[in-house]
Amino acid sequence: MTNPTIAMIPLNKLSRSPLNVRKTAASEEEDNELYASIKANGIKQNLLVHKSGNGYHVHAGGRRLTMLERLVSEGEYAADKEIPCIIETKKQAEETSLIENFIRADMHPADEFEAFNTLENKGWSREEIANRFGVTLNFVERRMKLARVSPVIIEAFRANKLTLECVQAFSITDDHGRQNEIWAEMEASPYNRYPQHIKSALTQRTYHGNSKLARFVGVDAYLAAGGAVLRDLFSDNDSVHLTDSGLLEKLASEKLQAAADELAKEWKWVSIELEVAYDAFRPFGRVYPEPIDPDPVIVNEYNELANRLEVLACDYDDDTWTEELQEEEDAASERMAKLKRLIDDSVAYSAEQKAVAGVVVTVDHAGDLRLEAGLVRPEDLPKKTASTESDGGESPGPDIQLPVSRRISTVASDPVTEARKEQGVSTALADDLRATRHQILKAHLAVDYATAFDAMLYSMCSRVLTNNSYRSTPINVSVSHAETYRSRDAIKDSVAQRMMQATQEGLNVEWKSLPSPQDFHAMCALPEIDKQALFAWCVAHGVVQQLATDHGAHPVIEVIGQRMAVDTAACWRPTAENYWSRVKKDHAIKIARELIDDRWADDKAKDKKPVIAASMEQAFSEDPRAAAGLTPETAEKTSTWLPDGMAFNGSFTEQAPEPDYSSHDYDDDDDQDLDDSEEVEANLDDDDIDDPEAVLQDDEQNVDEDDDIPAFLKENAA
Repeated sequence: MTNPTIAMIPLNKLSRSPLNVRKTAASEEEDNELYASIKANGIKQNLLVHKSGNGYHVHAGGRRLTMLERLVSEGEYAADKEIPCIIETKKQAEETSLIENFIRADMHPADEFEAFNTLENKGWSREEIANRFGVTLNFVERRMKLARVSPVIIEAFRANKLTLECVQAFSITDDHGRQNEIWAEMEASPYNRYPQHIKSALTQRTYHGNSKLARFVGVDAYLAAGGAVLRDLFSDNDSVHLTDSGLLEKLASEKLQAAADELAKEWKWVSIELEVAYDAFRPFGRVYPEPIDPDPVIVNEYNELANRLEVLACDYDDDTWTEELQEEEDAASERMAKLKRLIDDSVAYSAEQKAVAGVVVTVDHAGDLRLEAGLVRPEDLPKKTASTESDGGESPGPDIQLPVSRRISTVASDPVTEARKEQGVSTALADDLRATRHQILKAHLAVDYATAFDAMLYSMCSRVLTNNSYRSTPINVSVSHAETYRSRDAIKDSVAQRMMQATQEGLNVEWKSLPSPQDFHAMCALPEIDKQALFAWCVAHGVVQQLATDHGAHPVIEVIGQRMAVDTAACWRPTAENYWSRVKKDHAIKIARELIDDRWADDKAKDKKPVIAASMEQAFSEDPRAAAGLTPETAEKTSTWLPDGMAFNGSFTEQAPEPDYSSHDYDDDDDQDLDDSEEVEANLDDDDIDDPEAVLQDDEQNVDEDDDIPAFLKENAA
């Protein structure tokens, strides 16, 4: 076999050989490392070549050749720079390429980080090491961290007793004694040699940087207080472990205590807890916050943003709209959504509730302050007295929901329960009996209007008149106030508000001051007209808000308004403040052109928006003839005009069911009304009876609409 020879061959005479067995390209990161090494140190290993025509093919060292060509293209090397090469025959080249790429061993990682450590000890900076070997600074930092692992761990790594990932896990601390202690425990059992197990063992006396206490206190605040940390360089999140658990808990307790000190000024008691078990609050009773008016500052900000959005919608068009205005609109809408949630969640504990309850101040899972408020300690729970038990009344003070444990213990000690035990009545049997009795009660209540009405009325009043949605009621009922706080100013001092005020003043609510169930008996004994007034009042507070033109508007709401012949125009007129100044100028002129005339509209179109709004207010007032000098025909149209969706003017096609007069008392006028109704019915022919619309129209002709309007409203209209 011909012995290979060494020669210096110009770079421009070298090319990659097709005999090279490496076909899969290296990664970009690996190529960059090789490029940086050659650029800094030159070729440290000869290329293996064989003769090919006037040049040479490189059959071992193709990646090095590619990096050399890259340096030529960047002007770092000359094209004819001589490169040291070993020249072999073509036959030798085929065997050499296979041997070089197949029979090889990578440098052991332990040798890598020890080599880096040696260079650093000689005065090399870590940036210089990274640049010289074409690796990242983070790669060097990690290798240097491994160099500080206990020699005992390194020897175990060289002996293949530990994986590289396990060694990386040990590097979370520089304490060799602690590392050796954990390794000694692990060496006896090969089943626990996992990175996560090692980290867990090394950090079991610490708090993770993402733990709730670390988030609550803050790593920076912990460090400022002199706390020490462990940092895991091999974690994607660069994990931090706070080693001084005592200091961290002390800082967390101090922060909780600061919040507790403020709360203690209002509540009966306040306690701080770093950890709270899931069932820690079972022994406590509860008081719940009651709805309150929202913070005026929040409401004002909400209204200001709403007004600004109206301006953006009305005063700009496609030609004047800008990206800045769009950004402002988006930001305002987002802020309004947050404020709306705050307004809807406006509840607070009363002073009476705070006098019997307390707060546990702790930290939630996200590391935020958590207040578990409204807790009533077992010793503060209301005790039943003999008078209370005999008359069935409620305990004095705020409404407290007893804990489950207290309710169970009360039942267990009850004489009835003891009697059931003696009889052998199991809990399952008692449940069946309870369900059976409930079904029987439902079956009877379902056909007893008077009792059902009283039970529902009592439950509704408990919700509406006390404004306490948590109070226990005999019937499962929920009545939510449908008013929105944004529009409170718009409905203040209105005709409808005065109607509501007059109605509220006439309600009979004296029975509410009695304890239960005396209050129920007193309510049942009220005159029927008083019950009806209370019922209507409660129902009115839960009616859903909508315009008839709203998407998804409930048709029954419209039917309700039609059935009562609600005259929206008699209660509300569009003014400059509540309507015309808040809509587009073109809309106002269009309405004026349709209802008044073109001349009037053309004359006003030249004015500015405030002037137009004032003119429209006069023309669409209760008396346009006197306010704007309109003709009787025109005034009839403008004085009753309403924006789209305001009127209840849809068709009402269903005939109301016959009323049940059996449970009511009537005076002579009522009897006369019944006689009149019978007379009207007798005068209807068969076609009219089959046509509900005809029946309704004939009935409407016999109704004096003024009788449905309160006296004070008639005076206002006059």
